[in-house]
Amino acid sequence: MEYPCFLAIDASSYEDTAHPVAIAWSLADGTVKTTLIQPDEDWEDWDYALEDLHGITQDTVYERGETPWSVIRELENDIDRPFVQCDEPQRCEALLQRLYEACGRDLTLDVGSHSDELSANVNREEWYLDTAFHNQPCDERVRLMLLLWSENKES
Repeated sequence: MEYPCFLAIDASSYEDTAHPVAIAWSLADGTVKTTLIQPDEDWEDWDYALEDLHGITQDTVYERGETPWSVIRELENDIDRPFVQCDEPQRCEALLQRLYEACGRDLTLDVGSHSDELSANVNREEWYLDTAFHNQPCDERVRLMLLLWSENKES
Protein backbone atom coordinates (compact mmCIF):
# COMPACT_ATOMS: atom_id res chain seq x y z
CA MET A 1 0.00 0.00 0.00
CA GLU A 2 1.27 3.46 -0.84
CA TYR A 3 0.37 6.19 1.63
CA PRO A 4 -0.12 9.87 0.91
CA CYS A 5 2.24 12.32 2.60
CA PHE A 6 0.85 13.55 5.90
CA LEU A 7 2.56 16.44 7.64
CA ALA A 8 2.19 18.10 11.04
CA ILE A 9 4.10 20.94 12.66
CA ASP A 10 4.49 21.99 16.28
CA ALA A 11 4.80 25.74 16.70
CA SER A 12 6.35 28.10 19.22
CA SER A 13 2.95 29.64 20.00
CA TYR A 14 -0.55 30.16 18.64
CA GLU A 15 0.28 33.72 17.58
CA ASP A 16 0.72 34.94 13.99
CA THR A 17 4.40 35.42 14.81
CA ALA A 18 4.83 31.72 15.68
CA HIS A 19 7.57 29.70 14.09
CA PRO A 20 7.96 25.94 13.62
CA VAL A 21 9.82 24.05 16.36
CA ALA A 22 9.24 20.48 15.18
CA ILE A 23 7.96 18.87 12.02
CA ALA A 24 6.87 15.35 11.15
CA TRP A 25 5.91 13.80 7.83
CA SER A 26 5.11 10.38 6.45
CA LEU A 27 6.78 8.57 3.59
CA ALA A 28 5.00 6.54 0.90
CA ASP A 29 5.65 3.32 2.88
CA GLY A 30 4.01 4.74 6.03
CA THR A 31 7.24 5.51 7.86
CA VAL A 32 7.11 8.68 9.96
CA LYS A 33 10.07 11.05 10.12
CA THR A 34 10.36 13.88 12.59
CA THR A 35 12.92 16.53 13.46
CA LEU A 36 13.33 19.54 15.68
CA ILE A 37 13.87 22.87 13.95
CA GLN A 38 16.55 25.27 15.13
CA PRO A 39 15.09 28.80 15.24
CA ASP A 40 16.23 31.30 12.64
CA GLU A 41 17.83 34.52 13.93
CA ASP A 42 14.61 36.54 13.90
CA TRP A 43 12.33 33.83 15.31
CA GLU A 44 11.82 35.08 18.85
CA ASP A 45 8.20 34.15 19.58
CA TRP A 46 7.79 31.54 22.35
CA ASP A 47 4.87 30.44 24.53
CA TYR A 48 6.20 28.57 27.56
CA ALA A 49 2.76 27.04 28.19
CA LEU A 50 3.09 25.02 24.97
CA GLU A 51 6.16 23.23 26.30
CA ASP A 52 3.79 21.01 28.31
CA LEU A 53 1.81 20.20 25.16
CA HIS A 54 4.61 19.37 22.72
CA GLY A 55 7.31 18.67 25.29
CA ILE A 56 9.89 20.85 23.55
CA THR A 57 11.85 23.58 25.32
CA GLN A 58 13.65 26.52 23.75
CA ASP A 59 16.98 25.09 24.86
CA THR A 60 16.16 21.80 23.18
CA VAL A 61 15.47 23.34 19.76
CA TYR A 62 18.64 25.42 19.92
CA GLU A 63 20.78 22.47 21.00
CA ARG A 64 19.26 19.63 18.96
CA GLY A 65 17.33 21.28 16.18
CA GLU A 66 18.28 21.07 12.52
CA THR A 67 18.68 24.28 10.53
CA PRO A 68 15.70 25.33 8.40
CA TRP A 69 17.77 24.62 5.30
CA SER A 70 18.53 21.04 6.43
CA VAL A 71 14.87 20.42 7.25
CA ILE A 72 13.67 21.64 3.85
CA ARG A 73 16.31 19.63 2.02
CA GLU A 74 15.37 16.41 3.84
CA LEU A 75 11.63 17.02 3.46
CA GLU A 76 11.90 17.68 -0.27
CA ASN A 77 14.15 14.63 -0.76
CA ASP A 78 11.60 12.42 0.99
CA ILE A 79 8.45 13.63 -0.70
CA ASP A 80 7.83 12.33 -4.18
CA ARG A 81 4.74 14.49 -4.79
CA PRO A 82 4.53 18.20 -3.95
CA PHE A 83 1.19 17.74 -2.15
CA VAL A 84 1.01 17.21 1.61
CA GLN A 85 -2.04 16.57 3.75
CA CYS A 86 -2.16 18.32 7.11
CA ASP A 87 -4.33 18.51 10.18
CA GLU A 88 -4.73 22.31 10.00
CA PRO A 89 -3.83 23.27 6.41
CA GLN A 90 -3.81 27.04 6.84
CA ARG A 91 -1.69 26.89 9.98
CA CYS A 92 0.69 24.31 8.45
CA GLU A 93 1.05 26.36 5.30
CA ALA A 94 1.86 29.51 7.32
CA LEU A 95 4.49 27.64 9.35
CA LEU A 96 5.97 26.03 6.23
CA GLN A 97 6.09 29.49 4.68
CA ARG A 98 8.14 30.74 7.66
CA LEU A 99 10.49 27.78 7.27
CA TYR A 100 11.01 28.42 3.56
CA GLU A 101 11.36 32.19 4.04
CA ALA A 102 14.17 31.56 6.53
CA CYS A 103 16.08 30.06 3.59
CA GLY A 104 15.10 32.77 1.12
CA ARG A 105 12.95 30.32 -0.83
CA ASP A 106 9.36 30.16 -1.99
CA LEU A 107 7.17 27.40 -0.61
CA THR A 108 7.20 24.53 -3.13
CA LEU A 109 4.53 22.35 -1.50
CA ASP A 110 0.78 22.39 -1.92
CA VAL A 111 -1.05 21.90 1.35
CA GLY A 112 -4.45 20.29 1.80
CA SER A 113 -6.58 18.85 4.57
CA HIS A 114 -6.08 15.24 5.61
CA SER A 115 -9.83 14.84 6.03
CA ASP A 116 -10.80 15.82 2.47
CA GLU A 117 -10.57 12.24 1.21
CA LEU A 118 -12.34 10.58 4.14
CA SER A 119 -15.71 8.99 3.62
CA ALA A 120 -18.83 10.54 5.07
CA ASN A 121 -18.96 7.60 7.52
CA VAL A 122 -16.08 9.05 9.54
CA ASN A 123 -17.21 11.20 12.43
CA ARG A 124 -14.28 13.63 12.42
CA GLU A 125 -15.26 15.49 15.59
CA GLU A 126 -15.59 12.25 17.56
CA TRP A 127 -12.30 10.95 16.19
CA TYR A 128 -10.47 14.14 17.19
CA LEU A 129 -11.88 13.84 20.72
CA ASP A 130 -11.25 10.09 21.06
CA THR A 131 -7.62 10.39 19.99
CA ALA A 132 -6.97 13.70 21.83
CA PHE A 133 -5.54 14.59 18.43
CA HIS A 134 -4.87 18.27 19.05
CA ASN A 135 -3.01 17.48 22.28
CA GLN A 136 -0.51 15.17 20.58
CA PRO A 137 3.00 16.07 19.35
CA CYS A 138 3.47 16.37 15.59
CA ASP A 139 4.86 12.87 15.03
CA GLU A 140 1.91 11.28 16.81
CA ARG A 141 -0.56 13.42 14.81
CA VAL A 142 1.04 12.11 11.61
CA ARG A 143 0.73 8.52 12.88
CA LEU A 144 -2.93 9.11 13.71
CA MET A 145 -3.62 10.58 10.25
CA LEU A 146 -1.97 7.52 8.67
CA LEU A 147 -4.07 5.22 10.82
CA LEU A 148 -7.31 7.03 10.01
CA TRP A 149 -6.50 7.06 6.29
CA SER A 150 -5.70 3.34 6.21
CA GLU A 151 -8.81 2.42 8.23
CA ASN A 152 -10.92 4.55 5.89
CA LYS A 153 -9.41 2.83 2.81
CA GLU A 154 -10.26 -0.59 4.23
CA SER A 155 -13.93 0.25 4.78
